[in-house]
Amino acid sequence: MRRRAVRRTASVLGSLLRQEIQMIAQYRWWLLAMQASVIATSLISVLVWRGAIDAGARPPVTRSYLTTYLVVVGLVTMLTSSWTAKFLADSIRLGGLNAWLVRPCSTHLAAVANNIAEKLAKLATLLPLILALAIPFHGDLALPTHPGRWLLFAWTVAMGATLIFSVDVIVGSLAFWWADVTAVDRFRQLATLFLSGALIPLAVMPAAWGPFLAVQPFGYAVAFPIRALLASDPADLQVGLALQGAWVLLALGAARLTWRRGLRRYSGAGA
Repeated sequence: MRRRAVRRTASVLGSLLRQEIQMIAQYRWWLLAMQASVIATSLISVLVWRGAIDAGARPPVTRSYLTTYLVVVGLVTMLTSSWTAKFLADSIRLGGLNAWLVRPCSTHLAAVANNIAEKLAKLATLLPLILALAIPFHGDLALPTHPGRWLLFAWTVAMGATLIFSVDVIVGSLAFWWADVTAVDRFRQLATLFLSGALIPLAVMPAAWGPFLAVQPFGYAVAFPIRALLASDPADLQVGLALQGAWVLLALGAARLTWRRGLRRYSGAGA
């Protein structure tokens, strides 16, 4: 029975993925413009930090590490991002959730399919732009060559994406109790942008912030996957991997609890 349910879920997810990819393909110029803005931001960051170093600044990381970080941070940020909260909250508030509650599969499959499909489309657009960005700075790039390190990077990125998606589900599920979760969603986005390392590398933050930054969850979405890729000694990552796994499990559990409790008070009538 369980195996049959897994096959059914996989089949539904596959169908949803095909539908999402077909729909996203119609917005290819929008995707190109969006990813070009990501690369422009990365380019500005690289130029600013390299200029600061040339002017005498002494960050706590090497010029090579900082350049490589800023070249790949746009990619990691995109792969771990989520935009589910607003749409989930709207479906709860307006009664659109009803159609999924009567189906024999997870109500979150559509959001998962949209997230994966859009990221695949963005990845196809973003990778060539990242390669173009890397060319002028190739002398300072320090990317590993061992395939095991890239597998570890992929794992931490997947964990980071799961963490952010789960937090998004928690925020969207608050619509079971609140009429508008926009402010909470914006706060979550700002916290993620600042504390994940997407805006400023956490390694160059004030040293006094170090203990807090080392344990807060958002850093394990962006900064930690890049650290897993660039760290000189993988053995130094053991504590980070454990903390990332703990945060992911906690976020999944909190999302599940919030969702189930919210469903108990859902009327399906809409606003």
